[in-house]
Amino acid sequence: MEVLITSKTAWGSRFCIGGLELATGRYVRLMTTIGTYQPMNSPFQIGEIWNLEYNYRPDQPPHVEDVRIIRRIGLIRKVNNMYNFITQNCTVWNGSYNVLFGGRLRWNGSGYINDPNNLPANSVGFWISDQDLYWDGEYYVYRRPRLKTNKRIKYKGIQQPIPVIPAGTLIRVSLAKWWDGQGGENRCYLQLSGWY
Repeated sequence: MEVLITSKTAWGSRFCIGGLELATGRYVRLMTTIGTYQPMNSPFQIGEIWNLEYNYRPDQPPHVEDVRIIRRIGLIRKVNNMYNFITQNCTVWNGSYNVLFGGRLRWNGSGYINDPNNLPANSVGFWISDQDLYWDGEYYVYRRPRLKTNKRIKYKGIQQPIPVIPAGTLIRVSLAKWWDGQGGENRCYLQLSGWY
């Protein structure tokens, strides 16, 4: 199967690698044969198209993208303009933070989902924000001062942070795996993986 690598995020001593299955438009998360994130020496780079064999092994919804790689057949080519490729081949959310994941996010400064009965179809997506996002050292912040809006999005990508991601930039976002750090309430927090 041909897969475009769309994201690479650091998870401790491993990488979470996101991709797009070209034949179907399905989002995938490239796991090892035993179901772990990829090692630090993983060859996958954003913008590359790889020919891979894998089995689907979805995690707990909405994290239905996990696949376990059986064999890396090889690198096919590189996409030079990710913005054009993704906007022409994927659904892209446009507008404020309210459009993300079908409007299912709740906010306590940071966006999250916590209702297992009202989940989005998957845990990844692409967004073109209507506002600049400002780097605060750990989060990108969506601000609307007149409305006293400050929405924080944790940055987990491997690109060097920039002071401002301008409005109109194509951004990849995802939901972190379920976490029970809120007094027993399970949550999936919004995170920003990168931009193109």
